[in-house]
Amino acid sequence: MTISYSGNFLQLLLRWKGSIFRSVWKELLIYLGLHYLIRFVYTDILPWADPDGKLKYRDYFISICQQFNEYTKLIPLTFLLGFYVSNVVSRWWRQFECLCWPEDLLSLLCFVVPSSDPKQARVRHRIARYLNLTCALAWRDVSSKIRLRFPTVRHIVDSGLLTESEYEQLMEISRTNQGCVWLTPLHWVQQIVSEIVSETGALPAYVNNFNQELKTFRISFRRLFCHDWVCVPLVYTQVAALATYAFFFFCLFGRQSIVEIEAKGRSGFDAVDLRFPLFTVVQFLFFVGWFKVGQDLMRPFGLDDDDIELAYILDRNIVTSFTIVNILQNKEPPAFEEDAFWKVRDQPNAPDSKLRFGRIDLSRTAHKHPPKLHMLEELKGKDFESEIENGGCTLHENKETKGERKLLLW
Repeated sequence: MTISYSGNFLQLLLRWKGSIFRSVWKELLIYLGLHYLIRFVYTDILPWADPDGKLKYRDYFISICQQFNEYTKLIPLTFLLGFYVSNVVSRWWRQFECLCWPEDLLSLLCFVVPSSDPKQARVRHRIARYLNLTCALAWRDVSSKIRLRFPTVRHIVDSGLLTESEYEQLMEISRTNQGCVWLTPLHWVQQIVSEIVSETGALPAYVNNFNQELKTFRISFRRLFCHDWVCVPLVYTQVAALATYAFFFFCLFGRQSIVEIEAKGRSGFDAVDLRFPLFTVVQFLFFVGWFKVGQDLMRPFGLDDDDIELAYILDRNIVTSFTIVNILQNKEPPAFEEDAFWKVRDQPNAPDSKLRFGRIDLSRTAHKHPPKLHMLEELKGKDFESEIENGGCTLHENKETKGERKLLLW
């Protein structure tokens, strides 16, 4: 499920689930292991192989490291990763916007089938179940979590969203066209609404709006399937991966501090041997973590920490749907009662009233503290009283300067 977070800098860094540290810790350990292995080769293996320095192994090694360090400056890693991740994040959010919510459709259904008699109540309940059945059938093809919840269509029968007779019809349809299984409940909805409209004579405007909303509901699934079928081109991901890991391959040699010390020492510069590659590790967290974000968001309905929780959304939609059609539609709205705003409707900004439209007096009274000072503006060359309230602003006199400065408090 998408991780919710808040807090200060340290609280954000100390989180583990969904964090950058959890994403890159394996790659970081491998990188540090290779880094110290190369350091060991330079400090121990090369002196053992060339104790007199006649073969100049260490000199060759230093030259290679310096060249590799220059190569890291030629890779436009920031540009490649920024463009790649921005496209993946945009695609991730568009997939979330493709998710359907049944409230609008069922609210229009209550206009088309408004009666509380048993027949129309069953129609509303049946349509609400079919809408959520469509979600379960479609989402199990794109979401790993829904697939684990409903490994087969038979498991949807066990959940109560599908009856035995309906299951047999779906299986018969799936033998000829597997791709139309999730569309079948929506076609049943059209047939049920057409039949009930012919019996009750619902207003054409309501029926037309319901059909348009049903069309939008169906389009959302088609768009979701399109995002699932058409992924980001493989070559695009390969370029980003190759640039990222090639950059840090060159850093394995080019960022060896002991090599830099000897090279600078020969040039007359002083340097300190940082046994731990601190700055390179920070770069590793930035760039590899950035690339991991793109990989994790490529498939937003998987099992990662930040993947969208479709199982929760399905449960939420089921509860909301049956609440609308079975409870809210069968209850009358509350009777009219005079509220505080109704009593002062003729003079809402009366001086003795605590309710003022467009003001924050009620909130100030409820919380027992003054509002924050958002802006002070100095007014010059005008005479005002000590405190005047007008049009949502208050004029205050600065007592320290004995009325010479006027401040406008918004």
